[in-house]
Amino acid sequence: MNANNTTPQQGAAVKVGAVVGFLIFVELTSGFIQGYYLPLFGSIAQHLGVSDADITWFNTIQTLAAAVCVPILAKLGDMFGHRRMLRIGIISVFIGVLITAFVPSYPAVLAGRLLVGPLAVWLPLEIAIIHSRIQGETGRKAIGFLVSALTGGAVLGSIVGGLFGSRLPIVIALAVPAIIVLLCVIVVFTVVPDSFERNPVRIDWLGFILLAVSMLALLFGMRLAQAEGFASLTPWACLIVGFVAVAVFVWWELRIPNPAINIRVVTSRALWPAYATSFLFGMALFGTQTITTTFLAAPGAEVGYGFGFKTSVIGLFTAGSALCAVIGAAVFANLARVITIRGVLLLAVSVAAVGNIMLAVGHTSLTVVIVSIVASGLAGGLLLGALPALVAERSPRSETGIATGLYNTLKTLGGALAGAVFAVVLSAFTAPGAAYTSAGGYVSVWIICAAGFALAALILLLVRVQGTQTMALTVQDAETEINTEGVTE
Repeated sequence: MNANNTTPQQGAAVKVGAVVGFLIFVELTSGFIQGYYLPLFGSIAQHLGVSDADITWFNTIQTLAAAVCVPILAKLGDMFGHRRMLRIGIISVFIGVLITAFVPSYPAVLAGRLLVGPLAVWLPLEIAIIHSRIQGETGRKAIGFLVSALTGGAVLGSIVGGLFGSRLPIVIALAVPAIIVLLCVIVVFTVVPDSFERNPVRIDWLGFILLAVSMLALLFGMRLAQAEGFASLTPWACLIVGFVAVAVFVWWELRIPNPAINIRVVTSRALWPAYATSFLFGMALFGTQTITTTFLAAPGAEVGYGFGFKTSVIGLFTAGSALCAVIGAAVFANLARVITIRGVLLLAVSVAAVGNIMLAVGHTSLTVVIVSIVASGLAGGLLLGALPALVAERSPRSETGIATGLYNTLKTLGGALAGAVFAVVLSAFTAPGAAYTSAGGYVSVWIICAAGFALAALILLLVRVQGTQTMALTVQDAETEINTEGVTE
């Protein structure tokens, strides 16, 4: 059925199965790609003839590219069609994984990883398509299924990548993502429908440039801070450039009629609590991934903490946490029907805070660690599902793409900041020449995470809940009434 000749209501009735089913496959692929390369880093480094330190740029380049392209492609999706930008993003990723597989040159592979950056914008664009066609609890469930597919795909990708990497020549193993993405290309170009809303305004090129400069400078500065520490001048130089670019960006966006990001909507009471929570959640989600791994691997008999687990056992913990997140994301909509979406968010951040406190005080007990990891996984899944759903519901219909894209970007920024701060914290508790930090470093990280979630709970209390049905806002409504409206259910 042609979207141009179909009302949103008819499209929702006819296309629900197609929209959700095919987009779940696309997001499963997104997760698969993100998880697949992780166990292959060592083999890729040997294949390309680079050091372990150099191969860390394999992920860093993609993160920097994502920080730039997510808000841009999401905004262009609002303007010219979310499916069109999704197609562009998928073609870019397809070319990137082909280069990664078949061009045995490190600079070329890094260029390929730049092209994989739009992988991060798939989810915001998919949420915009769903939100355009499916409303209410069904829409929330669909978003939850997308997030579950993303998380489950990452687990599947990590497992398959480990198996294929150890049994297949590296070139053939690296070709697997290309085959999977090619299937996504076919799906998106043949059966995925488009969204209905358009926001045909002039492109704010200067705003996009300032946004790109600020994201690159901030993320690169925090990456350098993680490696060199905040005592070095280089990270601070990048961070200062980033903060200045952000200030100029905000000043510019408030002065033009068609901004790249509507600052007044973003900072409204209906949305800023969700964005602030996303940033704090990103700190714990991305900032503690390697910390949990190193803690579990530490030899407890020698250093007084950890359990000396091997990589295979740690992988089970990682997979278990991810599967708990899959469950949390899948059930958040059902839970929101009973306790409201704000109730789900408050429950999630509270459970996450308690989980981190449990680790801080009981990390010597394996039982406590397991319970904490399960609780944090479930809480993370609830947040991964509920936060983008809340942002989509409270954003103007014509700006759903950029609204959910900004949620993704802030989550990434939170993780980058946490990575830098936590590296400094652990270093402060590491004696000169020592191979391991003291337990106080890990305890400090968990206390910081618990405090972050407690702050998120206080922020979420500012979100109002009233009514029984989700209301869509126009841009004018958002700018004139959004500060007095509550989050409707």
